Amino acid sequence: MSRKNGDKSRYHRERKQKIARRKRNRELLLSAASQHRSTTARSGSKPKAVSA
Repeated sequence: MSRKNGDKSRYHRERKQKIARRKRNRELLLSAASQHRSTTARSGSKPKAVSA
């Protein structure tokens, strides 16, 4: 790491990683939410009780 530009390059790299991580998380949450909506809309019956 250079003395002059080390922190700058690390900051920029971490900033890009954070942005990419947030984007992946949003896409994952949206896909999970859409799958959840489609499965709950499909099943019209009530859930069965489970005996312990």
